This record gives sequence, C-alpha cells and structure tokens, in this order.
Amino acid sequence: MLHQIHLRAMNTEVGIWLWQPAAQAAEWLQQASQRFTAIEAELSRFRPDSGLSRLNAAAGSGPQPVSPLLWAVLTAALEAARRSDGLFDPTLLHALRRAGYDRSFEQLPPPSPAAPAAPAALDWGYQRVRTDPAAMMVELPAGLGLDLGGIGKGWAVDDVAQTLAAHGPVLVDAGGDMRIVGAVRGEPWPIAVQNPFHAQHDLFTLAVSGGAVATSSIGGRRWASNGRAMHHLLDPRTGQPSVSDLHSVTVLAPTAASAEVAAKVALILGSRQGSAYLAKRNLRGLLIGREGQQQTVGRLPLSHLNPRPTTILQEYA
Repeated sequence: MLHQIHLRAMNTEVGIWLWQPAAQAAEWLQQASQRFTAIEAELSRFRPDSGLSRLNAAAGSGPQPVSPLLWAVLTAALEAARRSDGLFDPTLLHALRRAGYDRSFEQLPPPSPAAPAAPAALDWGYQRVRTDPAAMMVELPAGLGLDLGGIGKGWAVDDVAQTLAAHGPVLVDAGGDMRIVGAVRGEPWPIAVQNPFHAQHDLFTLAVSGGAVATSSIGGRRWASNGRAMHHLLDPRTGQPSVSDLHSVTVLAPTAASAEVAAKVALILGSRQGSAYLAKRNLRGLLIGREGQQQTVGRLPLSHLNPRPTTILQEYA
C-alpha cells in the first residue's frame, strides 16, 4: 500500500510517498521527515546557527572544519560549478542579498514596476573556494559567501529517496525537485507538469519509473527591491537576475541534484544555447519561453493516465 507524509522544510513543501505493506512504513517516513529537518538545519543560510552560516561568517578567517553533510553538499556544488563552466555558481550569496533576497522568501515584498539596477561588485566566483579533502576543511576568502539552497534541496531529495528505496518504491518531492526509485507493481509514477502561466492546468503527464525531474522558473520566487521586480535565478556572468528568453525549464536526469543544476543552467543560457546544453549531456527536458512558447529536448516519457494529485510538479523551484 502507498504511505505518505508531508512537511514544510527548506523553504518549500515536501511530500514523500513509499509503497510498502509493512507496518514500519510510518516509522520510516517519520525518519525521512527528520532527515529533511536535519539537512535544513545544517544548510540554511537563514539560520545563524547552521553549519553553512557559521562557515560564511568565518570568511577571511582561514580554513574551517565542516560537518560531513556540509562537506558532501559543498563539494557536489563545486563540482557542478566546474562542469558547467561557472554557469552554476554556489558563491552568489552576496549578490542574492543585494538583489533583496535577504530573508526567507515568504517575508519578501511583492514585485513592483522595474527600475534600473545598480552595478554589482564582483564578490563571487566558485574558483576562490579552497578545500582540503584530507582534513575536510573549507576556506572562504573575505567577502565571499555560499548559498546552497537549490542544490542542497536536490541533494536532500536524493539522499532521502535512496535511503527509503531499501524498503520499496519511493517518490520524494521537495518543491518540484523529485527523485523516483522503483516502480509500483511495474507501473511508472505519473507526474503532471504544471502550466507555469496557469497554475490550475497541466501541460502533460510524465511516466517516470526512475531518476529525477526538476524545474527552474523565474515565475514563482519574485519580489521587489528598490522598486525593481526581481527573481532568484541569478546569472553568474552578471550577478543579476537572468534576462534570458526562458520562463521555466524542466529537466529529467539521473539525480535530483543534477536535474536541478541542469534546469538552472539551461534557463540562464536561454532557449537556443540551453537546449544545446541539455542535448550535449543527453538530458531530456522542456523549455518554456517568456511568451509561452514550448521546446522539447529529447523524447519525453509521456503518459496518457491521469496524474496522482500528490505528484504534481510545481513550477516555483
């Protein structure tokens, strides 16, 4: 039978579904919920006592010891930055703060008419982070700060899904970052892709038996800063919100963390270069332009079934 649990963690809604007849399923789901809470406590940039906040506060103070969890996510983020040639960059913390994303999203002001943006100082660059794998130490130069929000969420989804998969087919969804391990009675999980311009309508339904799906969008997390409408997807080449021709990108990939990174990079690159980026890496996806135009990369696993309402792919990731 299908067991499920829902919680709010990492600034988003989390749902976990496990197909397992055993009575212990509820206990396993509760442990998974606690794991999300523990990951958030270590990776949140909004909690002054988190491991990430302590590391950011120590910028310029030499090498710092970090927990195994923070080390795992940070090294994954730095590797993603290298593989994307810096189009994904986890060191944009101060640029995000300058853009006005300086508190938990639900506390931000609503968007307002745009005004010219002030030039940003170049205080980011993943190459400036120094790591010592043998000692599990990290050194940030003065003025550099880390934000692991997106990839941290994907990493958490993968971690929880892989752990629960020992007990049966599982789907984990954290604000649109999904990881699926195993099929229920041989049937794929139906996942509806939401229309980013009409939240009550779906574009189509995917049939997914394994791997991950993630969406990046400029539509969900928007706020006002100095009279300018902003969104959270910053272009590392400018330190400003992306101005590409894309509104959202959905990507299918082996892991939620890799899907999250690929979706973000493709969106920043825009429709032409973004689709080429996905195709070169043998990733499938859907790119939706700011005017609603759609472009697919690869053959999407479409389903003709009605989706389970609990597996709707949100567009605000």
